[in-house]
Amino acid sequence: MNLEAGNCPKCHEYLLLKTKTPFLICPKCGETISAQSANAIVERRCADADQINAVIAECVALEIKYGPELPFMLLSKIVANFPHLESPAYLLLKLSGYQAGLVYDYLKTFAEIKSDPMNVPWAESFLDNCLDYQTIDYADKFRSYVRNKVRPEKQQHYLDKIDNLAKEYTTKSSNPQSTKWLMTLYVVSSVVNILLFPLMMILSGWLSQIFSFYTVVNALLALFVVSAEVLLLFWHHKIYGNRLNISQTERLLMVIFMSSMVLAVGAVVMASVWKITLFTV
Repeated sequence: MNLEAGNCPKCHEYLLLKTKTPFLICPKCGETISAQSANAIVERRCADADQINAVIAECVALEIKYGPELPFMLLSKIVANFPHLESPAYLLLKLSGYQAGLVYDYLKTFAEIKSDPMNVPWAESFLDNCLDYQTIDYADKFRSYVRNKVRPEKQQHYLDKIDNLAKEYTTKSSNPQSTKWLMTLYVVSSVVNILLFPLMMILSGWLSQIFSFYTVVNALLALFVVSAEVLLLFWHHKIYGNRLNISQTERLLMVIFMSSMVLAVGAVVMASVWKITLFTV
């Protein structure tokens, strides 16, 4: 069900409105109100710079009273209208449960902006909640954030934490053998995945003369090959660890490999339609 935020024009209670519902009864005052008018009040308040602080304060109270859904909608509107205001951007991030994508957006916008630590009292809480393996890809932005937002006496603590996480995250990944074996895996796996298509067509042509379940054989073959490739990737990760930075060549081979996996799975169906008969039973 699609919902949007509204504000009752009679009693000024915040509401969740069903989209495409023209009228509703306010659960607080019992009056019949226009959904369009209720939504327009929210849009106007979230676009008014003079009311931003009041709306943010209301969002904090709404989260305590009703949960994160309604304040998340209100803060999203504020951030869309005022993308360079840090306070609502952080509150939106917090309500999201510190989703990695929103963490990156927040850092991208605010990490380079120098602020008095007194004006960003959430900075250390943000770092405590967000500094982990899932977001360590943004290590450089985290370092800038620490230098520009955190109290001087706490900066080294967080910089050391970033360095330690990055070091653990990339254990052995700088070993030349890591890149060599990974790129070999990408190339060989891509070739195998592409060759599965004609192989399955030949296999279908032969097996279709014996029994009608040749599609199952193709599916098992594709499952075996793809599982083996995933297992090899997992083995490489266990030995050499993760990689923060990769070259354009490695990125290209990775994309080709991932695309070839889709081809390998799709070949199961296509080879059942297009069969090649090289010999008969």
